[in-house]
Amino acid sequence: MKKLFIFLFFVTNIVTAQNDFEGVLKFKLDFKDKTGEMSEDEVKYFMGTEQTYFLKGKKYRSSFNGAFKMNTYHEGKDTLFTKMAISENLMYSLTNTAEEKILSHKFEKTNVKILNYQCKLLIVKTNKGIHKYYYSPELRTKPEYYKNHKSGLWDFFTEKTNGALSIKAISDLDDSYSCIELISVERKSLNDNIFEKPNLPIVKMKL
Repeated sequence: MKKLFIFLFFVTNIVTAQNDFEGVLKFKLDFKDKTGEMSEDEVKYFMGTEQTYFLKGKKYRSSFNGAFKMNTYHEGKDTLFTKMAISENLMYSLTNTAEEKILSHKFEKTNVKILNYQCKLLIVKTNKGIHKYYYSPELRTKPEYYKNHKSGLWDFFTEKTNGALSIKAISDLDDSYSCIELISVERKSLNDNIFEKPNLPIVKMKL
């Protein structure tokens, strides 16, 4: 369970919101637990194989299609709320706290093209492993929206890419591997109530 929550941070935090993107993004995802606590089939069952993001300015909501029915809510401040089918509580974690220490970074050329977006590549090395972010300047938001969103390295990524959206992200860490890749983009106006967290008892997330 602990590794799933760590994975949640990575896949929830790899998306930043073309010029203040508003709408719905869908990703295919793959995760492997290197600790052996969960098999690949178990992860696919509980977490699912797709993730949907609703993005509007500083706000976002993420939904997984697995048995856990995991939903995360970010209302534009410094807290991420998580609801899972196996709990009647709403778990919270702070996004202004970094889980990793950045050791180095570099930009590399790449021929990767996803959904007709020609990608650029940012590689970040941390004390826990390597992150590869494929992004396009055509999809972006205001960098200042996430300047304090240290969880998932959002603040660093948006600063270095001028607010780009991560179209594909690979995280190869000591205890896990994850890959998330964009499969659809829908630009639309979103009602603010989409980002409102459920009215449930709130407890701190234990990692």
